[in-house]
Amino acid sequence: MNETVVVPLNNATTVKGVCAALGISHEGFITDKFYNNVELHDKKYKMEGSNGKTLVKTRFGPPKSYERALAKEKEGIAKLGEKWQGLRDLNRVTFEFEDPLILTLVHRALITKFEVYGLKNKFSDDIYATYSQPPDIHMNLDLGEGWLVEVQLMFSSILDIKKELHTYYDVIRASEPRVIFAPLFEKAPSLVDFKDKEIAELKQLMDSNKEVEAMNIKAGIFASPEAEIAHLREENRKLKERMDAIAKLSVGEN
Repeated sequence: MNETVVVPLNNATTVKGVCAALGISHEGFITDKFYNNVELHDKKYKMEGSNGKTLVKTRFGPPKSYERALAKEKEGIAKLGEKWQGLRDLNRVTFEFEDPLILTLVHRALITKFEVYGLKNKFSDDIYATYSQPPDIHMNLDLGEGWLVEVQLMFSSILDIKKELHTYYDVIRASEPRVIFAPLFEKAPSLVDFKDKEIAELKQLMDSNKEVEAMNIKAGIFASPEAEIAHLREENRKLKERMDAIAKLSVGEN
């Protein structure tokens, strides 16, 4: 999609140029002569913070997780029964814009170049009097050989709001209290990260104890070598027990 839509559009300078680059006809599409010849790299069309040549950006979402895919499949079957046609959003991309004219051009290019399996205009007041989801153009396109991808055409400011609200969306769709207890607002270190970090620190402590033991034996600076060595070895034994306990936690043992 980047090569077939985004790059040609960002390199074009007029609506006619965009249509020519994307292989779409502007006849009967943009009827106002002003728009046919408007300079697209004018600052009012470009993306905020861009160099003046970026009219659209793509954001490719991560593939839907296995757990979420199963949950959504189950929800779809429960809601629609035999009418459920399966997941269409395993692969996702969002086109981001600052201006409705550029959004319109990309929409025209996509529906011309790809087979459309679903389309919702969430900007329509007639259909969406109130918004339960961010307003956008939502499509399912076939990239070829039945490979469906979810496509959203969205304005930058709305995308920013969507990002902020997604945490609360996770709370709303949580299936049980246990899910809520998971870290939502910040990425917390995982148990494995914690385990690896603490074990590394404990190993360092054990090595340090061994070095102290060796130094004390060599220097003969303590009154009771046997007692000192026994103490250090007991400390190492406790450290090893702690390391074993942490290792068991990582595989779900008690």
